[in-house]
Amino acid sequence: MRVRKFAYAGVAAALTATLAVTGTAYAGAAPAVTAATVAVAPPVISADVSMAHLQKLMSFASASNNTRVIGTPGFTSTVTYIKQQLDALGWKTTVQNFTTGGKAASNVVAEWPYGDATHVVMAGAHSDSVSAGPGINDNGSGVAALLANAAAIAQAKLVPQKRIRFAFWGAEEQGDIGSSYYVSHLASGESKKIDAYLNFDMVGNKPENGRAVGWSLYVEGQSNGLNAPFKTYFTAQGITVNPSLDTDDRSDHAAFKNAGVKVTGVSSVRSLSALGACYHRACDDLTDVSSTSMGLASNAIAAAVWSLAGA
Repeated sequence: MRVRKFAYAGVAAALTATLAVTGTAYAGAAPAVTAATVAVAPPVISADVSMAHLQKLMSFASASNNTRVIGTPGFTSTVTYIKQQLDALGWKTTVQNFTTGGKAASNVVAEWPYGDATHVVMAGAHSDSVSAGPGINDNGSGVAALLANAAAIAQAKLVPQKRIRFAFWGAEEQGDIGSSYYVSHLASGESKKIDAYLNFDMVGNKPENGRAVGWSLYVEGQSNGLNAPFKTYFTAQGITVNPSLDTDDRSDHAAFKNAGVKVTGVSSVRSLSALGACYHRACDDLTDVSSTSMGLASNAIAAAVWSLAGA
């Protein structure tokens, strides 16, 4: 989650970009899927899955001066890892390369190739960190939770009614550059095919100062109905959430909201004034996340995506 709010209208002038590695990139054939093999409810995702991804992201930062900021080997390794994981699972992946402020960055967009492509349920998380730290909670946590969900969908050989698309954004910390580039370069009419965009930016917070983790849902989801599956999930876990977190458009959902797409998101913070002691600092490492939070986030995502996509 970034510090300052940038005007969406100025994004195009803030970057020069080229689209690269467009199209299908499979490690092998997509899994054979039949209606008889479709699961009707998501499996329980172990926290160990997302924690293993976080360990990899931390190793990339450790080899890159404790950061995964754009323009560094830490970020490049992150993008490569995300794509390799998704390719191996049979997702259709596209990489968008762009530059901003003279630095290279990339989006990875992955689509599960089943379901109605004119009705898309999209979920995203930014894959970069700030220069000051490794960004394991902000936002390795969102990346890891989405990768855990990508594996669950593939392993279940899911055939949803709607198309499922995951995105891993670059340069969020520079002003939502990657997500804004993606939205502004959609072909005419494509944004209208996105029924929902769900954002996951900081979902791994640990308890601090004797206070439990403060789970919140974005305020936009209150009126458009997208908060409903998340509320159902957290209520079943005995967790009371803040149902109206005002993010001040400080993350990647903003570009979609400005394009008229219904949005919401989940975060493991009570408010923007309580982002955690290690927010945007060198100590945002593996010690800054809770495996319990990662398990809750991964399964909350699964509950919402499977429900909204019509599993």
